[in-house]
Amino acid sequence: MTELPLHPQFVHLPLALALILPILAIILAFLIKSEKFPPQVWTIIVGMQLVATVSGYVAMSLGEDEEEVVEKVVGKEALHRHEEHAEMFVASSVASTVFSTTVLFVKLTAKFPLMLVSFVLMLGQLFLGVRSGQSGGALVYVHKAAEAYGQNETVSEPQGLLPTPGMNTSESEHPQDDNDYAPGESVEEDESEEDREDD
Repeated sequence: MTELPLHPQFVHLPLALALILPILAIILAFLIKSEKFPPQVWTIIVGMQLVATVSGYVAMSLGEDEEEVVEKVVGKEALHRHEEHAEMFVASSVASTVFSTTVLFVKLTAKFPLMLVSFVLMLGQLFLGVRSGQSGGALVYVHKAAEAYGQNETVSEPQGLLPTPGMNTSESEHPQDDNDYAPGESVEEDESEEDREDD
């Protein structure tokens, strides 16, 4: 059995974070601005953004390791397009990480504007992540990239369900019951014999 590639198993983490981050960032930005949360809470955004960047880079590297195998099935053009989308996603993730980290080191009055800039960058990161995911999905479902890891093993039919040569399937499907009557016999004959035995 061929092992499944690591890239499609790992790539969902940065994509999921790219979806969550802008939503959480804008909520925390307004909560911090209204002083309901302290500015240090923004560290959550920085940590999640850093994980998104690192995991995105790892996923891209894993894809490059599997490039030669997949290219034999999908061709260079479709694979190169997906690689470009992935690189742009990681680049946008780096930019979002830098700006969100800067928020922690500026004056209080400058924090909210930088949070909004980070939010906009995270929206761009999300857009590029979705585009990268779509091109990756096209490799699998349109260009049949999964065939590069196909299995040559076939599943055999259960032998117990197949008729053996020379076997009469009608007899095997309908075995004669012990209570079945032979041709020419009738129920009345059996009943008359029972009456004579009683007498």
